[in-house]
Amino acid sequence: MMLQALIAYAEREKLGDPDFETVGVRWLIPLDGSGKLAGGPIPLAENPDAKKPRPKRLTRPKSDPDFVSHGRSYFLCDSLERCLLFVDDPNKAAKRRINQAYFIGLLDEAAKFCPGEAERLGAIARFLGDTEELAKLHTQFKANKATGGDNAIFAVNGVELLKSEELARFWRSKSARQRAEEETTEAMCLATGEVGPVCRTTGFIKLLGEDTKLISFNKECPAFESFGLSQAANAPVSMMAEVRFRSALNSLIERSRAQNLVFGNAIFLHWSRRPMVFDPIDPVVSGDPDLIAKLLASPKDGQQVVGVDLDAYYCLSLSNNGTRVVVRDWLESTVPQVAGAVAQWFRHLAICDTEGDRVRRDFGLWSLLACLIPRKDGKPDFEKLPPEMPTELLHAILAGRSHDDTRSVPLPQTTLAAAIRRQLLEFRKPDDKFDPKLNPARLALIKACLIRSPNNNETGKDCMTECLNTESRDPAYLCGRLFAVFDRLQYLALGGVNAGVVERYYASASSTPALVMGRLFRNAQFHLAKTEGGTATNVQKDFEAVTCALGDQFPAALDLEDQGRFALGYYHQKAEYRRRSAERKEAAAQA
Repeated sequence: MMLQALIAYAEREKLGDPDFETVGVRWLIPLDGSGKLAGGPIPLAENPDAKKPRPKRLTRPKSDPDFVSHGRSYFLCDSLERCLLFVDDPNKAAKRRINQAYFIGLLDEAAKFCPGEAERLGAIARFLGDTEELAKLHTQFKANKATGGDNAIFAVNGVELLKSEELARFWRSKSARQRAEEETTEAMCLATGEVGPVCRTTGFIKLLGEDTKLISFNKECPAFESFGLSQAANAPVSMMAEVRFRSALNSLIERSRAQNLVFGNAIFLHWSRRPMVFDPIDPVVSGDPDLIAKLLASPKDGQQVVGVDLDAYYCLSLSNNGTRVVVRDWLESTVPQVAGAVAQWFRHLAICDTEGDRVRRDFGLWSLLACLIPRKDGKPDFEKLPPEMPTELLHAILAGRSHDDTRSVPLPQTTLAAAIRRQLLEFRKPDDKFDPKLNPARLALIKACLIRSPNNNETGKDCMTECLNTESRDPAYLCGRLFAVFDRLQYLALGGVNAGVVERYYASASSTPALVMGRLFRNAQFHLAKTEGGTATNVQKDFEAVTCALGDQFPAALDLEDQGRFALGYYHQKAEYRRRSAERKEAAAQA
């Protein structure tokens, strides 16, 4: 089904021309009729005013990349290395001269069949053979910080050869002759079910900066030549089907890169059968509060989000293993189902902020993943992120409900484990006002993991609320609340200390509370004796309320989910203290 969906996308977007392809072109080289430079190279960009302009997307004649990598070149539009010998490595020079000779040979061949373009083609050929003009152009490229991989096109007397209809007809005719001469095998196409000629080899997919293939066999290995089949005939697809699904993949990869949907060595492609005005994956990635509010409000006001109609929706996760594409995940759903799943996801994420005065759910996928890993040079070190985690997490978000449509798809247990691990390892520096134990993105993710856990139906597991739940009797949640009370009492009695209750005891209290809570309980008695005033009275009431609810028996050990509830109880209680403190300050200011 994946190939059929990609082919349908290519047909919808009019992709998959077997003779032409769209590529990024960085430079236009102006020449006069004699083959001399008519000025400096002209930079081409999609948006010249952008901070990092992307190359302009142009349609050029297509060639088999396998052939190009073995001494050939593209027609009319190629890299500066192959057509202009713009190379820094002397070891590449000899090979690039072969590429350039083939490039010039294509110009000469086209001139014989296209008399209307013969003079302009001849001017380009003369220029490429003029070492002085090439040296002058190389100097200008170096000044403009061009690279050998940049693509370039030519204009002669202001006429761009790439736009010539006559040359386009020549190339289509040449490509048709080449396909007719190629040795082919007839078989049933896996993508279309039609019997006919199938590909001997397949083209490249530009995945994460590497040239990769979706269908690839080692031609020198007899194990891949059973039943007399060789190379790509082992997984037969027709030439047109291969061109279309490859074009669709390249187009979707480029779009996903622009949307920042690359996590480690995985990239996420998403599309629907028909064009969408509103893509439900956008708020998941961006965390845009306006998009989230619109999505959550639609069931309440009876107005569905614009663009969310009954249509097929697909999400594909890819990575590369050398030159081969690895399909990590495939999700097939509908746009309304995915939109509902995303809305449900943000409802599960909702949590009060660290000040306890508002509810937040504007956490994008990047910020959620960033809170699971350590930082390096002040930035999240995404190399430490388990490679399967983004794929598993996004699949659970978009899938929404399980196959029986009764429960939400559980979030990966590895996500909860990573969140708890970071919760244990991160500590506040003495001069740092931010408490890493109160990271709202991480606690929102822990809360969502707990809500969607298969164990959530057990009695007493009622603490996964947005703000403090004083009615919960869950032992782990109460232990987290009590630990926050201990921390608050210590602060009221001793002020700020370098290594307080949290820094010294959080890890043990959240995993084996029975071992340490007794000691902390005794210390709290001394801290209570040193505190006075209304604030201390309120904290003492919290102390009494939590201990009464908890009883005199602390849990001996807390499992992974219990540790999550401990973290949530600690967070909720701390946020509640901050909310009360802000209210007192505001009341004092108005008095």
